[in-house]
Amino acid sequence: MTIKKSEVDAFLARPLDHWVGVKKLTREQLLRELRGLRVPPQFKTEPWLHQLACFYIGVHMPEFLWLLDMGLGKSKIVADLITHAQRTKRLKRALIGVPRLINVDSWEGDLAKHSDLEPWRCGAGEIEEKRERLLNPQGDVTIIDYAGLHLALCDKVMVKGKRGMEYRRNDRAVRQAQKLYNFVDLDESHKLQNHQSLWFGIARQLTKTADFVYANTGTLFGSNIEGAWSQFFLVDRGETFGENLGKFRAAFFHEKADQWRGITYEFNRQRARNFYRMLQHRSLRYDEAEVPEVDLPPRVMRAEHCEMAPEQREHYLRAVQGVLDAGGKLRELDANWLRMRQIVSGYLEWEDDHGRHLIPFKHNPKLDLLERLMDEVGGRSKVVICHDYTTTGRLITERLKAMGIDYEWLYGGTKDKSASRRRFLEDPGCTAFVMNSEAGGTGNDGLQDVARYLFFYETPTSPITRQQTLKRIHRPGQRNRCFIYDLVMRQSTDRGILDDIAANRDLHDSLVAGRVDRRKFFS
Repeated sequence: MTIKKSEVDAFLARPLDHWVGVKKLTREQLLRELRGLRVPPQFKTEPWLHQLACFYIGVHMPEFLWLLDMGLGKSKIVADLITHAQRTKRLKRALIGVPRLINVDSWEGDLAKHSDLEPWRCGAGEIEEKRERLLNPQGDVTIIDYAGLHLALCDKVMVKGKRGMEYRRNDRAVRQAQKLYNFVDLDESHKLQNHQSLWFGIARQLTKTADFVYANTGTLFGSNIEGAWSQFFLVDRGETFGENLGKFRAAFFHEKADQWRGITYEFNRQRARNFYRMLQHRSLRYDEAEVPEVDLPPRVMRAEHCEMAPEQREHYLRAVQGVLDAGGKLRELDANWLRMRQIVSGYLEWEDDHGRHLIPFKHNPKLDLLERLMDEVGGRSKVVICHDYTTTGRLITERLKAMGIDYEWLYGGTKDKSASRRRFLEDPGCTAFVMNSEAGGTGNDGLQDVARYLFFYETPTSPITRQQTLKRIHRPGQRNRCFIYDLVMRQSTDRGILDDIAANRDLHDSLVAGRVDRRKFFS
């Protein structure tokens, strides 16, 4: 449906709130305002100035997004707001959605530190157990991961005419959850930016009826600004960016035809000022530089290089040719992209009618480089080693085991992620923490207390995931200079990925969109 220009103009010209001025208030001014409330707040731990400002806004605005850099204490703000809602007798129960199970552990610890609220965790378990705990809570604050929330409020059903099973929303269970929880906080809300996902659909239903809806993230969007619409919609039902995505696109994007992907949308940079004015209607941004209480030690970024082995080079060139021959076919592009990255990491892996096959290269220069770096650290410091693919993680852990290095491995298949994290934090003999960037890159707090080295054996291509991951050690609580190492294979995708991240682009996304320069494969 075409949206008239007059509608777009009216949409852009609406009067909107503006909260940046709150940043100029002193601690004394904020405390004076808060003491004037019918029920003055009580804080278990002393808030930093920016936390006090965010709390002040949250008390007056029951729908808001906190755009705070990682480590600036979003969980304390939420804990204080839940406590205040409880003291003013407006709280039924609170629900906190988190990206992954390991985040449940961090939130439980933060709630105990900053409040007297009783947490109720919905951790690992069968679907029935998750639903039982979600719909029969025994505490003040239920903490559940987004995948678990989706499973708890959906049924697995057989669909006529389709092979296999799929998940369908259980509306009765959703209505029951809506009655239970009138305070919803969406942690790392950028994980919900895909408005077509079931995660978004479930969150949309729960926030629809809640009296208090907040979201927190340090990375609202990466290169795709469209992700802002879905997160704001979950919080304010379209008050900021419109009730439907069509109007948002009409206001801020150019529509373009793409021979491979159909219609695409490119941000209209002439509307950037309008966009940022709207952002300020129901959000407030703080970065580290604005928080005087944060005095982080320097961060040193280094790239360590190695050369491909002849066997690798031969397979790599074939994979590049596969990308060039794909002609825009997404499945072939993705398959060859995956093959390129795996070859650079030291192996070939594929699946056919006879099963899954894995061939590690006899000589793996990148693993040798990792071993050299681990030798240089010399067991004196704990190290976080990041990877993207499970097979890569397995190769890394096998090399560490051969070196006699005690480690923990956090990835999708780790049975007890919390126990794995705790052992690395508490056991002096466990010096390596091998971590899938997606599984451990968000909300995995505490690593900064024990580690100051982080090695990217494989870097995520997403700038958001990359930033989240390196902030696991460079965040408040870190007392030492941090060293971030990228293990880079020369004449491969490794350098191209890092260059695109520096420009806030995702090389993989550029590839499938047909906008990548082939020179990126040989940087």
